[in-house]
Amino acid sequence: MADGAVTSRTRHLRLTTAIMAAVLVVGAGVGALVGGAVAALGMAVGVALVAVSYLASTLAMAWADSVAPQMVFGVGLGMYILKFSLFGVMLVAVNDAGWPGRIPMAWGIVLGVIAWTTSHVWWMARNAHPYVADPPTADPPVTVPDRPDALTEQP
Repeated sequence: MADGAVTSRTRHLRLTTAIMAAVLVVGAGVGALVGGAVAALGMAVGVALVAVSYLASTLAMAWADSVAPQMVFGVGLGMYILKFSLFGVMLVAVNDAGWPGRIPMAWGIVLGVIAWTTSHVWWMARNAHPYVADPPTADPPVTVPDRPDALTEQP
């Protein structure tokens, strides 16, 4: 694996993590204004869960792509199954505990998903992708004669 192989596949993380940090702060502030400290914590936890989840997937798939691109699907699917299994267990536990911050946490999760997805799409639409390029060809370019009758002339 070449130096920087994972880094070159995660250039978008500066933007997405900065936006997630801003969303976490603003979301927690709105939660505090609307529902107090518990709502602020719930919003912050929801946004943070999404950020950690997406960050883990991004890093795992970037690593897999740097090692062997055919591993990306398996690693991505494995991360998806692991994350949503953990989310399911956590959400059931939070609901069963009756924590008053669970509704703001759900809103934080929604807000985090929208923020991460939007920032990622925005970054992808505006940046070059150096590992996606036309494959080089070994054949020289084909030249077309200036005159149509040159194709039928015999030496």
